[in-house]
Amino acid sequence: RSNLDVQVLLAVLHHGADHQLDAPEVADTVLALLRAFEPVYAINQVVRTDVLGHSVPIGVAVGRYPEDVYNGDGSSVGNPWSLATSAVAEYHYRLALQYLAAGRVHVHAGLARLVLWTQSFHASDADAKLLAAVRPGAMLRAGEPEFRGLIHYLLASGDLYMARVSRHTANDHTMYEQWSRHTGYGRGAIHLTWSYAAHSSAHRRRTALVQALGL
Repeated sequence: RSNLDVQVLLAVLHHGADHQLDAPEVADTVLALLRAFEPVYAINQVVRTDVLGHSVPIGVAVGRYPEDVYNGDGSSVGNPWSLATSAVAEYHYRLALQYLAAGRVHVHAGLARLVLWTQSFHASDADAKLLAAVRPGAMLRAGEPEFRGLIHYLLASGDLYMARVSRHTANDHTMYEQWSRHTGYGRGAIHLTWSYAAHSSAHRRRTALVQALGL
């Protein structure tokens, strides 16, 4: 067994203290979940989608745990969950907000590994230059371009997962519990309250971050 479960992230987001968001173990858990789910779901082969007429990169669709067999209607193979993917987006936004409030980032190995892995999804050459400073033991401070670069990078990283949710949400904004790992269409409970709540929570954090950055 993988011993991975998205409940760890959900617990930190909804029942943990703010300082726990920056724990190396949380970053390592998020990265381990992304690495585990990327090859499991066929829909993760699609890496861009259309949002408001623009082609944008999208992140990994995330499920409950790699060994999940609940398919929304019985037992076979598990699927990605909307609420789990929204939770990954919220994690990135809240981490950025925490760093902004503190005015500094003491980079730990978990954060450095997470940033390095996600660069393949959306980092530009300019991003890569700034993010080279995100290495274990580094101290980034407000006012430094590297600090602002990391904050903007975390915003863009959260947007990857919001775009993934958008791709698999119906045009009338109907949300399902799960998405088929093969087709991306909704599976399981329709209008699951937690799906909407998780997406709304992530959106609120994104709005706060954008406002804090003056964008």
